[in-house]
Formats: sequence, C-alpha cells, structure tokens
Amino acid sequence: MGRSVGIDLGTTYSAVAVVDDFGKPIVLKNADGQTTTPSVVFFDPPNFVVGETALQSTISDPDRVVQFIKRFMGQANFRVHIGERAYSPEFVSALILRKIVQDAQNELGDEITRAVITVPAYFTETQRHATFEAGQLAGLQVMRIINEPTAAALAYGINRIASGHIKERKCLVYDLGGGTFDVTILSVGSDQLNVLSIGGDHRLGGKDWDDRIISYVEEQIKLEHNIDIGEDNEIIAELRLKATAAKRQLSGRQSVPISLKVPNRGGGPGNQSVPVKVEITRDAFNRFTADLLGRTEMLLRAVLDKGGMLWSDIDDVLMVGGSSRMPMVAEMIERVSGKKPTLHDPDECVAKGAALQAALLDKDEHVPQVAVGHVLAHSLGVAVMANGKPTIDHIIPSLSTLPCTQVRHGYTTTVDNQTFVQIRVYEGESNDPESYGKGPIGIFELDTTPARPKGRPNLSVAFRCDENGRIMAVAKDRDTGRESRLTITLQGSRTTTEANEEAQSMADAIVS
Repeated sequence: MGRSVGIDLGTTYSAVAVVDDFGKPIVLKNADGQTTTPSVVFFDPPNFVVGETALQSTISDPDRVVQFIKRFMGQANFRVHIGERAYSPEFVSALILRKIVQDAQNELGDEITRAVITVPAYFTETQRHATFEAGQLAGLQVMRIINEPTAAALAYGINRIASGHIKERKCLVYDLGGGTFDVTILSVGSDQLNVLSIGGDHRLGGKDWDDRIISYVEEQIKLEHNIDIGEDNEIIAELRLKATAAKRQLSGRQSVPISLKVPNRGGGPGNQSVPVKVEITRDAFNRFTADLLGRTEMLLRAVLDKGGMLWSDIDDVLMVGGSSRMPMVAEMIERVSGKKPTLHDPDECVAKGAALQAALLDKDEHVPQVAVGHVLAHSLGVAVMANGKPTIDHIIPSLSTLPCTQVRHGYTTTVDNQTFVQIRVYEGESNDPESYGKGPIGIFELDTTPARPKGRPNLSVAFRCDENGRIMAVAKDRDTGRESRLTITLQGSRTTTEANEEAQSMADAIVS
C-alpha cells in the first residue's frame, strides 16, 4: 500500500516528513544528508538534476537551470524554455517532487505512494489545482492540498493538544518563505484547529530581499568601478548565491562582505578580471528592504481587520519560513503587536504539519485526533448586471469553512424573450469583472425557455465546494425546474495535449 507523507513544496527549498510509530513527525533526509532540498532543476533531457548540484550549476550553466518555479504555478501562459523544448510549471514541480520523494523512500526504506502537499494560504484554486496536478504527474496520490500556515500551526499545537492541557488560543502565523508570504489567524483547541482569517502575497518572499542585495551590489560596483555586471548571467548567478548567504549571515553579524571577480573594462591580456568587494551592513540592509518589510506589516493589519480582531485578541505569534529569521521581522512584529513572537522550527514545521495531516487522514491511532478546518481562500461569485453595468455578486465569501454550499435567489433575465442566460463564475474579492485578468474560472448556460418578458424568470445559482476546493455550480429556473450544472475542473497551465506529452516525458525522465 505504501506510506503517506507530508510535503512542503517550497519556492526555494522543499522537504518531506513522515509520522513515526510514536506519532511524532520527522523530516526525512535527502541523498546529501540534509532535511531540505533546493527547489532547483538542471535540464539535460532525459536527465534532470534536482537540488544542490542544480543550484551550484546556476554559475556555470545558468541557461539550463530553473528555480523559483512556484511563483508561476497555474499561470496559463508561462513556460520554461530550455533549448527547443518548453516546460510547464507543473512539470518542473513534478521533477522536484519526484526527486525529494525518491530520496525520502531511500531514507525511509519503504515506498511512498500518498502525500499531503502544502501551498500558500493565498493561492487561488487554479494554483492549488496546478500543485495537485504536479503531485499526480510525479506519481503520487495527492490526499489533500493544505495551507502552509495551517500545517505550521498543526505542528506547533499537536504537542499541546496531546498533553490535554490546551485551552483554546488564537494563533497568528507569520510565514515568510523563500518566495511567498502568508498571514493566517487560527483558533487552536483541544480537538480542533480552525482558520479565522487569511491574507498574503504569493509574490513576496526571501527572494525579494536577495534581489535587493543584488541590486545594491550592482550599484556599488558601477559607482566605484564603473563596471556594469547586470548583463552577465554567470556573475549574477554567483552573486545570487552570495547574496542569499549574506542575508543569512546578517542575522548574526552587523556587516558582511561580498567578493566577486568582474570583467575589467579595457583590461589587456592577463588582466581580464578585477576583484571587487562590497561591504553590506545590517543597517543598510534594513534600510533598502524596509518597504518589503512594510508590505508584510500592512498585510498583518489587513488580516486582523478581515477577522475583526485586535492584537489583544492574539495569544501566540508564530514565525515560520526561513526568511522570518531576519532580525527585522521579529523587531517589527514586537513593535506592532507588543508580543514577543516565537520562531517555530521555521524550515521544517510546514512539512511536519503536512505529515500530521496525512496521518489524520489515515486515522493513525498514534496521533491525537484533531479536526482541521479548511477554508475557501477567495470568494466565489457570478457576473450580473446592476444599474446597467456588469458587476460580481459574491455568493460564497472567502473564509467559508469547507465543505460548504450556498444558494443565491433573485436572479432573472435582462432582455425580453431571452431563452438562455450565460453564467460566468469568478474567484476573487473585486466587484469589477474587468479587474480579473484571467477572466472567469468557469462559464455555462441555463435554458430559460419558454420565452418570457425580461425580469419575469425566477433564477437561482448555488455553489458547492469540498475540502479540496473542487467546485460545482448549479443554476436553476425555479419556475420550470430546469437546471444546469458545471463542475469547475480547474486546470493549472497545461492543455490536454501538453499534459499527455509531459506525462510521457516524466515516464522517460531520469531524475537524480
């Protein structure tokens, strides 16, 4: 039957965890003996190298290395171009999943067939489904897609729950990962964990702090040496590795030097490069990344407001994600909240929480049985005409507990003798259909015969969502009883033809 695991599929690093025979989640080591694997792929089809070797290859062969793919999950028009081939984000993610699962199987000594995979809380249903597709493409039975902060809170609270002494507490999870940022407020009780409010930005993370260091170093080299390194991919790749290392070192040091060898403008034979050194102080780092930190602070306030809460309502603040180690994060949280945050196992807790969720779904008797409440991240609605203008009528609001069903009555026709209506389904918070760049997530029609004057038909629309975000929409003419149904089969970014081709490529792939 195989084992069930939890997978933290991260922007910069990924991890696999399993619950042992004592009910304790443990992170499995990869082939390099590490608990996390860089989410980086080196392409040499049919050979694909994933992890540290691929990361180091960004210096020598940057055009054949792909990283930060998580930021593009679910984007229909995004492809990675390597040579003459184009690859979807799902395919690249599946390569990462296959590698980390292979290593985990070797460490575990058992086959892994099922997994709970985590995603940012603010991912859309399309992005979640893209992650689901990547798991299937990697050969896994995806048991559930769950939010990273929910997994972190589960890993944090399970020991307290097991002790039987926990009182209900409100926990805010500040999750600053390599490429995404989430804030989630949860209530943690003796037998349940429920999401109260969420927010985030899936294009804000530690990579953006790295980018600022890279820009700062580029500017200093240009200013002091009149050398522009911006177009040299190999130097920028080396600088990115050193920027990430400098960011980590600045958590414990007041200044860090970055040394490079850059092309010598006008240099003759034997003098093709010049060594340069740029000193980065923690004060300077804090200053040129202050706006990034400010964006996370604004999202903290927005999530509290969305949940109708004040800081005084929050009992615990958990910081997870490797980038939350930066001292500026804890300083900001303590300043705005008046509470000392806990840095909770930032690199491993999400994978551990996913493993616990897998064990709960398997009804593992060694794990305290906790009901984990999942919610809809974004509102669902339909386009209607109001005062002569199209607008979105939200039927299921965000944060609705899954599974859920909602029905909205009172819809009708807008033209005399209209014999059908088109129902356009939208996911998001805006009331303006034009603001949805990707348009509706589903379109279907309802037969409204016999022809009647406008405003006469009595129509309704119902939405049903399950724990995995699968959506069904039902439109009904309540006068005739006629119905039309649409199961919204979300697809990540691939066409059916492309999915079939990538499935064959994955079958032939040699992943190491």
